[in-house]
Amino acid sequence: MEIDLDSPSRPQIAAVLGCSSRWIGELRAKGEMPADGAPMSENIEAWVARHLPSAGADGELDKEQQQARLAKEQADAKAMDNAERRKELASLPDMTAAVVGLITLAVSRLQQVPALVAKGDHKLRTRIETAINDALEELSVTRVEEAAGGGLEDEEDSSGEDEGA
Repeated sequence: MEIDLDSPSRPQIAAVLGCSSRWIGELRAKGEMPADGAPMSENIEAWVARHLPSAGADGELDKEQQQARLAKEQADAKAMDNAERRKELASLPDMTAAVVGLITLAVSRLQQVPALVAKGDHKLRTRIETAINDALEELSVTRVEEAAGGGLEDEEDSSGEDEGA
């Protein structure tokens, strides 16, 4: 994509700044970015002014701005603590443990199904076990963790499946 530096379009500005064209439009509507037809240099200056804290003459951050940022961070932390105490918010380790516990219970219950359904029919029991094991493989904790972008460290250390392959 060739970028017009004199009068760039919203998609061109978005590509240079690494954001969406829609967001550029929203910033323009708020008056935080120059209107259509402004040169790329003005758009970049407005972007920098919006995203970088203002600095004083000696390069230090504005004291009021630093205090406001700190107060906001403290208020956010307090709000999260309060939400956790009211049981409106749970920590990631707690939620992970709860989900893993539920999966473990479901797996153990599903593994009992073939014996209960097939009774004495060995071929039927084998087919049911195979179907359930295939389904469980698709829904395994490992796949859930991979989808979430990580895994439990204890399981990674104890399972040498990837290293032995």
